Amino acid sequence: MRKGQSLIIQFLLFFLIGFSIFISVGSFFKYQLDLLRQDIMSSTTNLTSSYISSAVISVVDSCKQCNLVSFTLETYNFSTGGYPVEIGIENSELKVFAGEVGINSSIHNLNYTLNLLPVKTSISIKPITLTFNRSNYNLEVR
Repeated sequence: MRKGQSLIIQFLLFFLIGFSIFISVGSFFKYQLDLLRQDIMSSTTNLTSSYISSAVISVVDSCKQCNLVSFTLETYNFSTGGYPVEIGIENSELKVFAGEVGINSSIHNLNYTLNLLPVKTSISIKPITLTFNRSNYNLEVR
């Protein structure tokens, strides 16, 4: 082998080794980013579910003489990892989703005593209005 050929082969080997190290480090950080994003979305869905559940309890217990109680939640800051939080009621359960991560909540077992009106998902960039009709014992989320 000549000196010029060995120099080219050495250059190609170093380039391939460096490129493979670069790809492996990048893949490791991408994996860590995905794990962190999953944890943040899971925590946000749990916290959002708890927040809405406590707001529902507040609406139900707030005015015993009122026939209709309405409460508006500002949820514009509930976004995780670029995904807005989606909130809805389906099958008498509160559903909170952020991206692919979701949680179903029974609203502290109030779904057995309240009539939860089904609602399609509401994205958290809009205010959420909880309306409680005491005469029918209906809760509506808009």
